[in-house]
Amino acid sequence: MKRIQFHSYGGPEEMRLEEYQLPELADDEIRVRVKVASINPVDWKIRRGAMKIMTGRKFPRGMGQDFSGVVEAVGFGVKRFEIGDEVFGTTPVKTSGSFAETLITKEAFAFEKPAALTHQEAATLPVAATTAWIALARKAQLKAGQTVFINGAYGAVGQAATQIAKAMGATVVGRVRADSMNAAKAMGVDTVLDYGQPIQSHLMGKFDVVFDTHGGLPVAEERRLAKRGGTILDISPSSTKMLRIVLSRNHHFVMGKQNEATLREVAELARNGKLKLSIGRVVRLNEGIDLIRALETGSRIDGKGLIAMEAA
Repeated sequence: MKRIQFHSYGGPEEMRLEEYQLPELADDEIRVRVKVASINPVDWKIRRGAMKIMTGRKFPRGMGQDFSGVVEAVGFGVKRFEIGDEVFGTTPVKTSGSFAETLITKEAFAFEKPAALTHQEAATLPVAATTAWIALARKAQLKAGQTVFINGAYGAVGQAATQIAKAMGATVVGRVRADSMNAAKAMGVDTVLDYGQPIQSHLMGKFDVVFDTHGGLPVAEERRLAKRGGTILDISPSSTKMLRIVLSRNHHFVMGKQNEATLREVAELARNGKLKLSIGRVVRLNEGIDLIRALETGSRIDGKGLIAMEAA
């Protein structure tokens, strides 16, 4: 079997497409034949060593978390899946490895793929959509009738956040690149703002939730946008923002948590046609390193980057 892996922490030059051998299944694990994997910024952050306190120093290490595929084998303790089931989910951060022909993950990190979704559509969801759902449903406890400001409303997490907020009955003001404004409007953003223009003063203090999915909003601007007592959410905070988060009751750092409960929530939204992320480019495994490198070094595609192991 082949996978994209690395033998030491570092830059894109550390990635290799190599043969590998999976270990034996633990009782709570499943082995999945991967159909499609989805690329997220966290994948290269892990490879750079940003999470080495969690990932350790055992090499080689696989890359990738999001996947959709078919169960090939189950551990003795697995209750929810059988061989042949179509599933989507993630691999644990400590044992990443979805950019591969086959992977092993915990039963708790996978969920039944909705029949209405293709493997490509399902693979886009786990990290981005669960991050958005946790941010809005759990951290902000968003309610119908509230108003949300989303910075980066047409990125993967931003798209998910927009659609989840709309499904919950909220009004969304989204800030995007100029060339994404029409697409953001078509997706459901109620009021679309251009990154290239300053945020108008009449919007200050109007939002129940301010969600920076892009990373470019200064803390002071986030605070001015939020209502008194409003919730501020960040997924990629600077060190300055992290200090503010530690000291603030209403400012939260959000990480996706993929488990049966969160995957069920996003699966239900997707099944009902309320959640669908755009797909920008699909490549085969032997082209995966080039696509990861391009995205990591700033190349932009209009949607998620996917690695397909076969026609899916």
